[in-house]
Amino acid sequence: LDRGYVDKVDTEKLFETAMSGMLKSLDPYTEFEGKKEAQEMQESVSGKYGGVGLVISGSERTSGLLDEQKISAEDKEEGNSFDILDDEDDDISNIKKPSKEKGDEELEKMRKRRFARAENLQKRGIRVISAFEGYAYDAGMRAGDKIIAVDDLVIKDGDTSVEDVRNRLRGTPGTVTQIKVQREGVGELTVSVPRTLVKLRDVKLASMVVQPNAKAGGVGYIQLSGFSANAGAEVRGALRKLQAAAETGSDGRQMLDGLILDMRSNPGGLLTQAVDVASILVPKNSDIVSARGRGFPGVLYRTGKENPLLSPNTKLVVLVNGNTASAAEIVSGAVQDLDVGVVLGADRTFGKGLVQNVEELPFETALKYTVAKYYTPSGRCIQSTNYKEGGGIDSKSSGFTSTKVKESEKQKFFTKAGRVVSDGGGVEADVKVEMPKASALEVTLLRSGLMADYAASWSRGHELPNTRFEINDDTYADFRKFVLQKQKSEEIDLLDGIYNAPIAELSRSLKLSGYNQSLKQPLKELQQSILRDMERDFDKYRDDLKEDLANNILVRYLPESMIIDRSIQKDVQVKAAIKLMKNDDKFNTILARKAS
Repeated sequence: LDRGYVDKVDTEKLFETAMSGMLKSLDPYTEFEGKKEAQEMQESVSGKYGGVGLVISGSERTSGLLDEQKISAEDKEEGNSFDILDDEDDDISNIKKPSKEKGDEELEKMRKRRFARAENLQKRGIRVISAFEGYAYDAGMRAGDKIIAVDDLVIKDGDTSVEDVRNRLRGTPGTVTQIKVQREGVGELTVSVPRTLVKLRDVKLASMVVQPNAKAGGVGYIQLSGFSANAGAEVRGALRKLQAAAETGSDGRQMLDGLILDMRSNPGGLLTQAVDVASILVPKNSDIVSARGRGFPGVLYRTGKENPLLSPNTKLVVLVNGNTASAAEIVSGAVQDLDVGVVLGADRTFGKGLVQNVEELPFETALKYTVAKYYTPSGRCIQSTNYKEGGGIDSKSSGFTSTKVKESEKQKFFTKAGRVVSDGGGVEADVKVEMPKASALEVTLLRSGLMADYAASWSRGHELPNTRFEINDDTYADFRKFVLQKQKSEEIDLLDGIYNAPIAELSRSLKLSGYNQSLKQPLKELQQSILRDMERDFDKYRDDLKEDLANNILVRYLPESMIIDRSIQKDVQVKAAIKLMKNDDKFNTILARKAS
């Protein structure tokens, strides 16, 4: 092809296309990693990269990039129903300009709104989403800052890409970059930010959620967001800190009463780090996980002969959700199967029981491929989806096929204390506590960026009074007025987030069926009815919206750890975990323990 194809071909791109097509016939986790992707994967696994410690975003599909590394959860094959952090329609290059030709009215209106929205997002430029503590935050960068220039690179709205900025921010540790920003309420300023070896912390927060006293040692909380190379060491350090706080706060009379390990939305990571974290929690000489595959020698990981750092007298609750996956499920499964602690969540974890290896290839590329399935101490595999190889010349579909494990196919296993657990569908929570579901209005306001826009407006005329800042009724009323004015002026459409696309599709289907005219008015009435309901939701979901708005303001002033600490104070699952720990009989009954 390089010699004889009619036009010049990019052989490197052709090779990557062929590799990608071949591997897509196997499963969603087996992938060819080009030079850039291989580097990003290595940074993700090591938890380190050379840069300044910023999360930035723009209106392109590359939005949500760390300055040197794309934030991704490679162990997930499905996302949330409402992904409020990433809207694919924000890329103006993928939205056709409104057509002048006569077409479906609703579709045309939607295109116009989406195009206008994409243009507005491009005008917002490239902004800081988060500044890491110990790095860019300490240098003076803040969430909400609009980046105007990085050294000699002047940012042009809608022209300079996030990738361009990311490449300028990355660099050799020990050098300094000058970042010019526009900050609401302050104006333009230049921040000198040193480049360093940024270590991405897996433990985002370790704090006491119930304070110790002379009679009780209190309850500690650790939020574990991933399993990169230092996860075990970070958890060990966090637990020691909490144990010391319990001892100090009780004048040496008490030890830590309880520990909440929060692994909700933890996508996983290194198998070895999952074993390390589990060894901190489970008894000595215990099986943690085993792995087996066709060409993979059977491996069994066990704890050593030393007692775990977590005392058996400290109650343990592990928080999980549907996006708790892979390595996080290894820890959850070990805790459950060995009856060490209670798993608490809405239902089940994700269900990824597959192990991948990474093989280095020439030209700084790599192959990531599935080599084994893993099994929890009871012998179960929690993989929720079966994959069958696709492809072939005559195949109608070149990709793999996937089927969910049926309830009838699931087998029963038993924990160390004899409790019944099952395979084939993630780790099921021992105690089920639903998280409040976001209303359609809340999802729309977060997706549209209206809360962030109002927070910017608020910052221009206010100073943060204190770290316990709450939204008062006057500010909330002003925010509601802000949103409804934008709706009235057609700067936004509250229906765009969820409803307009299916309504437009229904309108198109009705038109093809010849019912468009007769049902045109009922469709308009439906839209108006939904809008009235969403406006009433300002009152119905007042508390939730106030909290979201407060967080959008606070991120402009406070570090991430303080925002997380604030959020867990009102977290219903954290509250449920604390309540459970106070009830000895219930806690012991769940784990099939004899009352002491």
